[in-house]
Amino acid sequence: MDLPRALSHSSISMYTECPLKYKLKYVDGIPEKPKHFFSFGQSVHLALEFFYGGKGPAAPSLEELIQSLKDNWVSTGYRDQAQEAEYFLQGKDILTGYYKKHVKGFTPPLHVEYDFKLAVEGVPVTGKVDRIDRLPDGKLSIVDYKTGKALAVDRIETDAQLTMYQLACESGLGAEVGQLTFYHLPLLKPHSVGRRPEALVSALRSRIVDTAAAIVAERFDPKPSENACRWCDYKAYCPVFSKAPEAAPAPSADGDLAALIDRSGDIPARAAEAEREAAEVKAAILSILRRKGYVRAFGARYEIQRSGVEKVEFSEHNKKKVIRLLKDYGLYEKVQAPSGPLIQKLLSDPGTDPLLRASLRELGSAVEPSDLKVTPL
Repeated sequence: MDLPRALSHSSISMYTECPLKYKLKYVDGIPEKPKHFFSFGQSVHLALEFFYGGKGPAAPSLEELIQSLKDNWVSTGYRDQAQEAEYFLQGKDILTGYYKKHVKGFTPPLHVEYDFKLAVEGVPVTGKVDRIDRLPDGKLSIVDYKTGKALAVDRIETDAQLTMYQLACESGLGAEVGQLTFYHLPLLKPHSVGRRPEALVSALRSRIVDTAAAIVAERFDPKPSENACRWCDYKAYCPVFSKAPEAAPAPSADGDLAALIDRSGDIPARAAEAEREAAEVKAAILSILRRKGYVRAFGARYEIQRSGVEKVEFSEHNKKKVIRLLKDYGLYEKVQAPSGPLIQKLLSDPGTDPLLRASLRELGSAVEPSDLKVTPL
């Protein structure tokens, strides 16, 4: 058979990890389950593509960058709405920090999301580089964003992904690579090394050719390992696991213990379902309360009351106007910030000048209370 598709860093890594897993995904076309960390990484990458991908020399505003995160948010794979909301806030914080760190020295890169295709001894290879800059000496700087909580920095010296990017960029762009960088976004920290030596590039070429030959020869034996198999989505298709019960039958528990074990196993799923239902019901109740203008309402067995304090939030664009307004009224030293509890206190203070209160509310946007207190009747 021919290769089912061009090789890439991820597909070569998958074949190396487990040839059967490669076959199930790329030959048989059985997809893996969506993963929230892949969706999160894709969302942040798309926002940074927007940040650097404009046609003009100036960077977009922070508001536009955050809006691009919202517009391109990938929502598959999350456990529930609460987890998704938590990761969205993480993405927003990462992009805000990245923007503040890099907007002053913003320079349009040479390429953003550079798609490459090359042949290594006849084997098609494809991939995508997050960003390519031109160094002062004319050489290329390759940047690969990482969104995981931890980064194994020691792997940067030999990482095959960066080696492949160097090979592809030098082949396709006709310029020498001078710097390779993993940019760890959660810590806003780049980790850079110089150009790969020829020995590493040659080893990668051999690995590409050998992997292609093994795939064409249909060598798809499973390669079990504790770490890889623990999270594998293809256990149901794997002969290692389908034969495991015959080789080593598990002892059966007595009736009471078996029931407790099954109940214990069901608890996380029930808890997650309850959390999802609670979020959906809360959102629906708040929507109706706001539409009808209610603060309190009754069911047959419970009473619900909206609680919390209405807040006013200010966009980055309006914060400078708020600061100027506070200074005009001689209140900046007292408040010292265009948002937060002190602004809320100022808005609720009867002694605050009505014109100032009105101006602040006009510059901000009201965020209604979203806490619900439920009590039995």
